Amino acid sequence: MSALLHTLSEMRKDRSLWVWLLFLLAGIAVTLRNVLMPSDGPFGHFNNYIIFQNAFYHWWEVKNLYISYPSEQYDLFKYSPFFAMCFGAFAWLPPKLGLLLWNLLNFSVLAYALQKLKLQPAQLLAFGLLLIQETITAGINSQSNALIAGLLILAFTSLEKDKWWQAAFFISATVFIKLFGILFFALFLCYPKWYRGIVPALVICTGMLLLPAISGGIRGFTMQLQGYMDLLANDHNTFVKYSVMGWLQSWFGLQPNKNLVVISALLLQLALTVHISLKNTQYASRAILAGTWLIWMVIFNHMAESATFAIAVVGVLLWFFYSQFPKYIKLTILVFVLAFTCFGPSDLYPPAWRQLIVIDWQLKVFPCILAWAVAIIELLKGSISSEAKQPPLPL
Repeated sequence: MSALLHTLSEMRKDRSLWVWLLFLLAGIAVTLRNVLMPSDGPFGHFNNYIIFQNAFYHWWEVKNLYISYPSEQYDLFKYSPFFAMCFGAFAWLPPKLGLLLWNLLNFSVLAYALQKLKLQPAQLLAFGLLLIQETITAGINSQSNALIAGLLILAFTSLEKDKWWQAAFFISATVFIKLFGILFFALFLCYPKWYRGIVPALVICTGMLLLPAISGGIRGFTMQLQGYMDLLANDHNTFVKYSVMGWLQSWFGLQPNKNLVVISALLLQLALTVHISLKNTQYASRAILAGTWLIWMVIFNHMAESATFAIAVVGVLLWFFYSQFPKYIKLTILVFVLAFTCFGPSDLYPPAWRQLIVIDWQLKVFPCILAWAVAIIELLKGSISSEAKQPPLPL
């Protein structure tokens, strides 16, 4: 009892500790929801976890990770062989216990990463509260997006401390979960000694690429690598989900070449990064730039799913808390993000409205597009002249 009272006393002193409680309870609640909810299918409400679990055994048995196993799961494995190997940490456990630990890993890494940002305790708690709904969406789908967002924030905070090996490890880990994390290496350019990150990045990425060969040998390694490359090549079809391309199609009837859209936006994002790197910028500018990369990874991914937006919303909140734009502009965009990006797919709306908001009108992605564009304008204008020191938000 005394330990509990001491903990509560500490939490009253430091409201940032409530972020840990918030995210850990959310991870437990999401797991209980998926385990206890009745299911019509054979794989329950955590098929993605089952896919990850099966992928470890397929890797261990030197089976092709990237073919269909309809009797075991109802979708393909779409991650790297390294991820399949690492999932052995959970695969040996009973599925329900493994699911709980997997969710807690995702939620706790993100909570830990948020603690590393330069935010006041009340701001940190507000950040967590604003983010929790989108994190829950990722957790309900047993996805890795909260983990990816947390790792990329840790990479940013490591760069701020000149810890190149640490930053390279965090980014590389995301690359071998979902490939688009590789874009975050561009953030190295914002630091004077950026070249110190080259060797760590090459060494760690090479190690993560080759480590899965310890089970299957050269034959198994080449089979898995070829399967992964084929999967990535075939994934670039004409279908678009929640993305800039989907928004252009929904609002304006435009179907531009996806490669052209993505390359143009990537060049813009890289030019912005170089622009920031050539200026003597403050922490706030670099935090917002990191946020624009997180948003970019999602809104220009033509196959982005609803659960992927946990990454983009972290980026939006980085802009919101460090931006010096007028408060009414920031709050208006934040309301749109909460109303449509975060709660658009939720039971807050009737099913017919959810269809309109998320799919027909592409309102899940649009607020993130708007936030990305405004953040870019702010960085190009150079309006962030000093550390952003917002007062804590009223809670």
